[in-house]
Amino acid sequence: MWLIAMKGFAGSGKSTLGRALSKQLGWPVIDKDDIRDLLDSHAQAAGPLAYEIMFNIARRQLLQGLNVICDSPLTGTISYEHAQAIAIETHASLAVLECVCSDESLWKQRIDGRKALQLPAHHQTDWDTFRVFLHQPHLQEQYPITHPHLVIDTAQPLHTCLDSVNVWLEHLQQPSHVGVRIDKACETT
Repeated sequence: MWLIAMKGFAGSGKSTLGRALSKQLGWPVIDKDDIRDLLDSHAQAAGPLAYEIMFNIARRQLLQGLNVICDSPLTGTISYEHAQAIAIETHASLAVLECVCSDESLWKQRIDGRKALQLPAHHQTDWDTFRVFLHQPHLQEQYPITHPHLVIDTAQPLHTCLDSVNVWLEHLQQPSHVGVRIDKACETT
């Protein structure tokens, strides 16, 4: 059983890749933003609460024997530690799928393109504001990822990204590779 924790900044392509992977594999995807969209006007600490709810739902799905994909930025150690604890409790294998976009003009287009979607206020919809946001100290936190970890550049076509993720997952499901850290900027071993 797998808990796939998506990781990456807004506009990095993680939700698009997570949903496509969910559709292809038939694994539920639990998106922290879907939860936060509903909580924002009802709870003061909507961000942390959205993480709690996302991981609680993931825990329940894993306890039912389902593979799960969690979609969140996973920018801090607290979220990663929470995912680790759930994986241990449910006897699931944890893997981190990190999305980056190497093409800054494409990344800008993705962020600015959200303006037309009329998303709730917590979503990043302005590139210039987002660039300032990226320089906040808590977002610069680097933490070691000790579980299988794939970094994929979503400037590539979606089908290419999906193919890379599927090869990675097949590789991870071989008994000798479970627990091995894998990093890649499109290829990892």
